[in-house]
Amino acid sequence: MAEHPTHRPSLRGLRRALLVPMLAAGLSACASFGGGGSVEAIYTLSAPEEISDLSGRSSAQILVATPLALEALNTNLIAVRPGPSTLSYYPNVQWADRLPNVFQAVLANAFENTGRVKAVGLPGQSLLINYQIVSEIRAFQAETTGSDSAVVEVSVKILDDRNGRVRSSRVFRATQPISGDAVATAVGGLEKANKAIVEEIVRWTLATLG
Repeated sequence: MAEHPTHRPSLRGLRRALLVPMLAAGLSACASFGGGGSVEAIYTLSAPEEISDLSGRSSAQILVATPLALEALNTNLIAVRPGPSTLSYYPNVQWADRLPNVFQAVLANAFENTGRVKAVGLPGQSLLINYQIVSEIRAFQAETTGSDSAVVEVSVKILDDRNGRVRSSRVFRATQPISGDAVATAVGGLEKANKAIVEEIVRWTLATLG
């Protein structure tokens, strides 16, 4: 997890004044961050270097497609859910890229790090593909209702590129308790939850294709 922090805001003390609502203000905030807004920290996610309990090996060439996500998560802003029906964003911080791109890169790197697939590619790399990993990010936020936690949920399909049939599909979900709601704490929880999901996706894919 890489960061370049100069300030780490705590959420509860700043929520009313600084949190960006999900609707019009939240979507315009995406533009302001890219257009000269005050960004005080940039965070990314890391791929696991080793994954335990792997079974199977595949000679397939795999394409990790760009994940789908609702517009509220298809952004470089870091999401937090302060209430059951409200999604907001931490102020003055962001992911290193749009969240789907960050997740895609982590997943592709995780497959490569295992050394158990012939090749892993991203769209535009001109590989002869056997299977696509098609995913949708359903949740990727800190939640501060009740016990504070980081929540990641991703739906994944293994798609046979030769005939368009789904080989297998599954929904992966991980929840990581966090001690407080400061942004660095929230991102640390999201890092752990995301690693758990990525490891499970890799295990499941290799077991399915192996």
